[in-house]
Amino acid sequence: MRQGDDPRGYIPENGGRAAPGGGTETQATPSVVIYSLTTCQWCARAKAFFKARGITPLVVEYDMAGPDLQAKLAAELQAHGASGFPFVKIGARVVPGYDPDEYERLLRTA
Repeated sequence: MRQGDDPRGYIPENGGRAAPGGGTETQATPSVVIYSLTTCQWCARAKAFFKARGITPLVVEYDMAGPDLQAKLAAELQAHGASGFPFVKIGARVVPGYDPDEYERLLRTA
């Protein structure tokens, strides 16, 4: 990988899952991944949404990634019909854009 292609700087220690003891749910919280831009206000809102629920997502900042990783991310967005950021993955489900109602629904049904 080229410099900047490795998103490890954005991976939380808990792998994107809710912090242990962070709630009363008996069901495991699905992993959450956010493809983001550092300058995107909707992305900041998506990150804040999960943080407010005790979920630490894996965040990949597209504008901080190298060209190889950007190409992979762009292909994934295109494959899901997304044309912008944020691009949120909750478990195996994808939510293009900022959609807190859909985030909540997917977290409840996961």
